[in-house]
Amino acid sequence: MTVWDLYPPDYCARQVQFILRAIQAGECVSIVGLSGSGKSNLLGYLAQRGDSLGSIYPLRLVDCNRLPDFTPGAFFHQARHALDDDQPASDEWTALETVVGRFLSERSGLGLLLDRFDAMAEHAGPAFYSNLRALRDAHKYSLVYVAATRRPLQPHSELSELFYANTIWMGPLSESDARWSITRFAARKNLAWGEDTLQALLQVTRGYPSFLRAACEACADGAPLDPASLSKHPAVARRVEEFWSDHPGEADLRNSGLAGHPLLSATQTAAMPPIQAGDASLTAKESLLWGYLLDHPNQVCEKDNLIRAVWPEDRIYDQGIRDDSLAQLVRRLREKVEADPSVPQLILTIPGRGYRYLPPAN
Repeated sequence: MTVWDLYPPDYCARQVQFILRAIQAGECVSIVGLSGSGKSNLLGYLAQRGDSLGSIYPLRLVDCNRLPDFTPGAFFHQARHALDDDQPASDEWTALETVVGRFLSERSGLGLLLDRFDAMAEHAGPAFYSNLRALRDAHKYSLVYVAATRRPLQPHSELSELFYANTIWMGPLSESDARWSITRFAARKNLAWGEDTLQALLQVTRGYPSFLRAACEACADGAPLDPASLSKHPAVARRVEEFWSDHPGEADLRNSGLAGHPLLSATQTAAMPPIQAGDASLTAKESLLWGYLLDHPNQVCEKDNLIRAVWPEDRIYDQGIRDDSLAQLVRRLREKVEADPSVPQLILTIPGRGYRYLPPAN
């Protein structure tokens, strides 16, 4: 018996049914969820319980958290490992093509569950996306990807097109799943919590997975179950700090069903300082772009100057592709520094020229 056998058969029923319907149609799925939303739990549950849940394809977990480094070769090897192939290979990509082809010659389909795929995607180049797209195209409708990320996949790439029709956001657990989580925690700790305690935990956490677990830890430690008191408890403070470290915007909170969340409202002002260039939440390219904009406040930063600052290796692109790469990078940076990326207030577009950083008023 594994830990997944203890989960209720209707765990995350809405998300599971959404994913399984897409898989049955031979389509790929994007699962988007902020820090602590339970993406890894969902994919682990699907990988272990897929058959009993009605999946028509075998579901295999490719966990990017386990990669030794974020290189295509490491990813392709991890995917082979998920398909029970660990033979040494001089060319991991060719080896993966062979293994997938052999697997599908014996079965009607295959679902690869890509956990924390954004960690890999941040370091990958266009060739990585092209490889995965080519593998999917070679086995269209029989090979599907279910990719879990903290932000929507980068648009306009060859791979992201596969997910446009099937994107679902993770958020608070259903009441039944949240109650099961609380009672399971209490049973492990040999605690007898009554209905009043359960209701208080549900109300203050809204069933958001990482906050619910932290609040259970705080409650077991004797903390009062109100937002102000819980926010000061180390277990809750750590998880809330981790949540804000990804700098989610208002749109992210709305999509996740977390707008006005009691624990976030109690900490939002103090937990969201301005992001500086070099911040750990920024990729290398995002940091170069943000640093250049911060160094030129209120100035129109021409596209060519920004491209030279961000890609000093002078990538050989035609002008259209260069502009598109810059626009995509600006979009990703806005998601991390703007309160509402859909209505930018800090990084303004100057049509035909470039962008301008407008410092917030004191």
